[in-house]
Amino acid sequence: MPSIDSLLALARRLGAAMPVALALLLPLSAAPTWAAMNEVGRATPSVHRLRFFIDPQLAADIGAPEAGRRLAQYVADLNTVFQRETVRSFTFDPAKDLQIVAPGAAPPCGFSGVAGGEIVLCVGPSKRGYSHGGLTTSTTFPPTGVTWNLNWTAIHDPLRLSRAITPAAPESTEKDYLGRQLKTLLHELEHVFGAGSGEYYNAIAVTDTTEAAPASDLAIVKHTDRYWWTRQHWRLDPLLGTVFEQRYDPAANRVATLGLIRFTEGTKAQINTDWRDWPKLGSSKFMAATTATQVRVTERESGAALAGAPVSVWRDPGAGKPLEPIAQGTTNAEGRFVFDWRCGFSCFAVGKTTLLVKAQASGRAPGATWFTIFDAFEQKAVQGQATFTIDLPLGVPDSQKPTVSLAAPAMATVGQPVTLAPVAVDNVGVFGVKVIGTDSLPLCTFTAAPYTCQWTPTAPGVQIIRVIAIDAAGNAEVASAQVIVRAPADTTAPTVTLNVPQMASAAAGLPVRLSGAASDDTGVVELAFIVDGKTVCALRAAPYACNWTPARAGLANIELRATDAAGNVATVSATARVGAELRPEDL
Repeated sequence: MPSIDSLLALARRLGAAMPVALALLLPLSAAPTWAAMNEVGRATPSVHRLRFFIDPQLAADIGAPEAGRRLAQYVADLNTVFQRETVRSFTFDPAKDLQIVAPGAAPPCGFSGVAGGEIVLCVGPSKRGYSHGGLTTSTTFPPTGVTWNLNWTAIHDPLRLSRAITPAAPESTEKDYLGRQLKTLLHELEHVFGAGSGEYYNAIAVTDTTEAAPASDLAIVKHTDRYWWTRQHWRLDPLLGTVFEQRYDPAANRVATLGLIRFTEGTKAQINTDWRDWPKLGSSKFMAATTATQVRVTERESGAALAGAPVSVWRDPGAGKPLEPIAQGTTNAEGRFVFDWRCGFSCFAVGKTTLLVKAQASGRAPGATWFTIFDAFEQKAVQGQATFTIDLPLGVPDSQKPTVSLAAPAMATVGQPVTLAPVAVDNVGVFGVKVIGTDSLPLCTFTAAPYTCQWTPTAPGVQIIRVIAIDAAGNAEVASAQVIVRAPADTTAPTVTLNVPQMASAAAGLPVRLSGAASDDTGVVELAFIVDGKTVCALRAAPYACNWTPARAGLANIELRATDAAGNVATVSATARVGAELRPEDL
């Protein structure tokens, strides 16, 4: 058995060539055991210490105290998700758990001196202009892990994110923190607790290279992909890596994103299990112990079994290689084709868990479906099935597209929900309906009527709403509607303050400096200084200050008037006394 040091060295060499997250597992026992079926998902709640080892370059501009404060917010965000989704949580004390040191010089980053239950995070500087990387090693229970090869552009302040882009930072702090750093930390910590064997993102896109009908690529980005159509909620798991979307303004988007993230039930089952050997290896052995699989081929309309239907099964070997055939045969009298793909631990560990199944029958259109690591975890770890099941209904040949229309209001207002009402019909049957916004993000996804969708616009302007309907044969049709979104009605006046000049020594004919301040929820468009009913100056941007030369002695009424974009006006005024004009002999 190789030593821990040799395994870590190998992992680092692999990591240099693989910028994606990878989980390696270190066996610590010659005779491992793992949780039984009735123990899965029943872990005792546990709290784990996080220790950060941060390269000095990342703390140079902000200092260790500020780095600790920001990282404490990172951990708070991690806990927001983990405490809601699992029985695991984390602690972090900046005074004890933060060391400013190059990860290569920190022994814990090489798994030396890591206590049971601790998780070490090793972060170096990125040279790409965006944060990237992430490798994880986890060992025996209680889960103990090291995540290294994290490369960050900066330690961001999660409470002050921005969408500003500069030549030095081609991605905004919002995207870099939410879409790269936080997502990767969640992803790697899920690995520490045994979830994500084989890397879920291997199922994002796989090309069908079989040349057998029907052609059936797996593509999460395609709105007509029927596999992902019914699995939209899985996209919210950071193990898949597609959770970040700019749905709100930066100030609210962090909170909204944390609220959107959801672990799949399979992920939860893996994390919430007290594996008795190494977490991820334990879960993989548990999963790989059964790879017996049945394909059930039925009539789509009636659900009746189709006996004698030829079935072919391929596996994705990864790395962009052609799909590999692993099984072929015909269904029995019950419409079942049974095979064992003998995946084994190595198969689950490196992502060779995506299957493509195709079948055909007389008088039926050939059909295809995919089976991924998600399905395996859901069926075995959650549902407790002893055999994997792949259902493949075959329908009659159909080339007719659905008929689809979209009823939407012509006008809408930011922040106010409106109802979108798609209508879809098909000669055989509608498989699903999806409503998509201008940013190509799904607003609503349906697999059955009614298809009524509630949409709350977040930005003014012309919005194009599309609806896609797809039938069981894969035929798709699109309809669209244009909605003009107005800015919300603004009835709130600006807040304005006037700095009253010191007039004790002021005299007619001598200039006096007037100044003030104003703020508004939508923006101040003009701030005017008015003296005795006459506008002295009107300013459209800060600083709000100008000079006024009194024409005569006596009392002067000074008014400051602020106007916002909606025309709301606020004023404040003060009275000042102007002395007599100075004579030459007074100078």
